[in-house]
Amino acid sequence: MKLHQCMTAAWLVCAGAGAAAQSSVTVYGKLDAGFRKAIGSEAKEIATSGDSRLGFRGTESLGGGLSAFFAIEHRFFPDTGTVDGAQFWKGISHVGLASDYGRVGLGRQYTAAFSLAQNQIDPFGGDTVAQLRDAVMRVGGITKVRIDGSVRYDAKLGDLSVAASVAESDKNGGPDRPVSVGALYRNGPLMLVAGHEDPAGAQDKQWNLGAGYTVGPATMTAGYASGTMNSGVDAKGWMLGLNWAVGAGNFKAGYGEQKRADIKTVQKLGLGYHHSLSKRTLLYVDMGHDRKATVAKSGYDLGILHTF
Repeated sequence: MKLHQCMTAAWLVCAGAGAAAQSSVTVYGKLDAGFRKAIGSEAKEIATSGDSRLGFRGTESLGGGLSAFFAIEHRFFPDTGTVDGAQFWKGISHVGLASDYGRVGLGRQYTAAFSLAQNQIDPFGGDTVAQLRDAVMRVGGITKVRIDGSVRYDAKLGDLSVAASVAESDKNGGPDRPVSVGALYRNGPLMLVAGHEDPAGAQDKQWNLGAGYTVGPATMTAGYASGTMNSGVDAKGWMLGLNWAVGAGNFKAGYGEQKRADIKTVQKLGLGYHHSLSKRTLLYVDMGHDRKATVAKSGYDLGILHTF
């Protein structure tokens, strides 16, 4: 099916009649800075251990249960004030329609597998030197975090959230269209996730499975990734994570491994403590150690994170 046909079908799911009514725009952001020594480097520097950003998102009620939405997000380095990447709106830039039947977005968006599966298991959320998401939940450099020129459909069915995305091939560096699907189930203390991504190369693709369970102050997670790189080499990864809430703080721990062609390329341990000073500000200290790093196997960071 051609991309414009996918777009037409998706719009029809959400479309409905109505006049403009209430609207809202929210300004949000995150600034992260601290002292860091990264794994694989001997440099000790003031840097960001998470993705600092400035974003705008909004909705407009169109009546009849239909609404329009948009989101644009800029990424930057707070230690220098410079742009993070060539794209000014590197984070996201999309617009769409939403109704009781789901929501359809067009533009630069997260892949369905990333947002609903790959990004749900790591207790560090993919940030700091201790993070495990990119090391073991996105194996072999196969998957994309975001895709340009994409159509994404999201729906919520009770406790189950599902999404699917497809994008133009010429805007994403592959011969075929990137395709991604994801599912996230939450019910009380239980979380289950699954995702599949074909990022549009000749052979590359990846599956993800994961689970989480909360008992009192402790949330335990486990994740698995299996894929094939464009070279035809198989890549696999697994991880275990723990987040333990104590007062205003959270102790975090995780361990994960990655294999490529049955050769271990990652054996990483992450430990950290994050302490909330308020709902918007926290201090963090983390360490990571990867036995398979070729140089500087250990790293650490100490910093402050403020959200608004």
